[in-house]
Amino acid sequence: MGRPDPRRPRAGQLGMFEDEAFSEPGKVLRGRHSDAMDRAIQAARDEGLVSTVDDGILTVLRAGACALDTLEAQNKPYGPAKLIDPMVSALREARLTPESRAVAQDDAINALLKELVEDDPVCSTEVHHEA
Repeated sequence: MGRPDPRRPRAGQLGMFEDEAFSEPGKVLRGRHSDAMDRAIQAARDEGLVSTVDDGILTVLRAGACALDTLEAQNKPYGPAKLIDPMVSALREARLTPESRAVAQDDAINALLKELVEDDPVCSTEVHHEA
């Protein structure tokens, strides 16, 4: 006999959880921050800026957007003020800000130039100048 799934609702708990999220006063399902973050992440995926390797940081960004939505709905201005700076830092780490994308492009150009320099064979031919 196998061990029971610890995540499975037990007797009497099934009615505690809804199958689908539904709106009720004071409960935020999705707000403008979550929608904007999802659009930005999808655009970054379409452009090849992020991949499945980045799912960890993208989850953090989605959670932050959800927290901003919740705090905004609760009219708590101090929460977003404290959350915006860490969110911008996470966006930079994921290279989803214009500035960080420019740095990524500069890194790619520098790597290409370095590769071009390393691939050139050293010339041993002397160059004679007539004076």
